[in-house]
Amino acid sequence: MADRTRIAETLEQLVLTAAVSGSEHRLRAVIERQLAGLGIDRSRIGHDRMGNLWLHCGPDGEPQRLLVAHMDEIGWRISSIRPDGHCHLTPLGGNDAQLYEGTRVHVHTENGSLPAAIAPVSLHITDRQGLGPKHRLGPNELLLDVGADSAEAVARLGISLLDSVTWPKSFELVGEDWVQARSLDDRFGCAALVELAAELEKNPPAVPTILAWAVQEELGLRGARALAQRFGNCSEVIAIDSMTVGSGPRDNRQFNAVQPGSGPALRSFDSTVIVGEPDRQAIIARASELGHALQVGFMPGGNDASVFQDGNALCFAFGVALQYSHSMVERIRLADLVTLCSLLEDWCGADCI
Repeated sequence: MADRTRIAETLEQLVLTAAVSGSEHRLRAVIERQLAGLGIDRSRIGHDRMGNLWLHCGPDGEPQRLLVAHMDEIGWRISSIRPDGHCHLTPLGGNDAQLYEGTRVHVHTENGSLPAAIAPVSLHITDRQGLGPKHRLGPNELLLDVGADSAEAVARLGISLLDSVTWPKSFELVGEDWVQARSLDDRFGCAALVELAAELEKNPPAVPTILAWAVQEELGLRGARALAQRFGNCSEVIAIDSMTVGSGPRDNRQFNAVQPGSGPALRSFDSTVIVGEPDRQAIIARASELGHALQVGFMPGGNDASVFQDGNALCFAFGVALQYSHSMVERIRLADLVTLCSLLEDWCGADCI
């Protein structure tokens, strides 16, 4: 049975670890420690050159089922350092520059993380209207202020070209059951797979199963493509990823079919996967047989399972409702995550559809 306290503790550890696309090694190390803490034999754990991590579970034989969550989060890399000490940033993943101007950030160097800021307009002395009545910053217009007045001063701080930049991390419980944090997309999915690994140690899956933690999803499902080359003969591939919803007061209400607090969701239609009607009904029926009701929704964006479609696998995504996606205050209901973990445990106890 899914352990709520353990799930919350696992999620907090993962959320507080910064890992943009291409720097997932920090998070991978945390996940490997969590798996080791469960007593899992390292011989069952694998990884590749890109940085993907996976765990073999259940009977011997060629894997038939694969579940995947992505380790990377959105952020930036330093793309150039100006003579005046400010740094240009290149976005990693879907960034809305309007959300980030004037925010605190951390620069992750070889020697540790340093505080910095994304430079805002000084409102007392700058007429923003002079920038144009509808001016919106582009993703490449943000400037990083690291507290240096020259390129040489930046170097003395130990900051280098291509260092990654993220927001400071926090893990907060809001209201009665909300978790609020940056990078819940997709740290909740990573946590769900760690919890699933714990449960499968006690109750092995019905078929040979791979639990995978992928890199570089935010840059076009790149890590999952490498996994598909290795595990492309699976019959069933399930991404564990966010179900972005329009339940916030300023959101597009078109995307409110899935509601926070109402349990896990089948992401049956997005920019990369449309689950055919017979398969969709079969997934819903299987969940019902296992004692779980599924919400069903659609959203823009892709998921890691989609790249396995060429191998004739049944590909779909399970997730939970995520509010305020790709912001500093992403939110999920902890109860939804616990229920999702229970669904995954029961799902792995049955044969592939």
